[in-house]
Amino acid sequence: MSGPFVVKTVSKIHPGKAESYRPMVAEFCRLAEEREPRLLVFHIYVSEDQSSEVVLQIHPDAESMQHHLEVMGEKVRETFAYTDFESLEIYGQPNDELRAWLERVSEGVPFTLHETHWGGFTRLGETTAE
Repeated sequence: MSGPFVVKTVSKIHPGKAESYRPMVAEFCRLAEEREPRLLVFHIYVSEDQSSEVVLQIHPDAESMQHHLEVMGEKVRETFAYTDFESLEIYGQPNDELRAWLERVSEGVPFTLHETHWGGFTRLGETTAE
């Protein structure tokens, strides 16, 4: 059974940089929404003390993630002035190009790949009370 392609990254926000980083986050989210019509979910959560962030992405498939890297790669690199990558989790089957990318970006950080999807469902949009 094939499921969506899910990405979870955790990064440390450089001390004293959270407030200057926040407008970049807003711009990043706006551009991702504008440039990636197939991207299902994109959220950035920040800890209460603004010392770390978690980025959650849900793509319909690996090709959508590949597209994300192509259209947002430069913006991702700009975030490195504010954050340090700490861990990466992937849920789904990466294609060959993503496997090569994963090898590069996961070097030296905790990385977990969960390729096999045993089941589940995706419910996006508004739900109605029954």
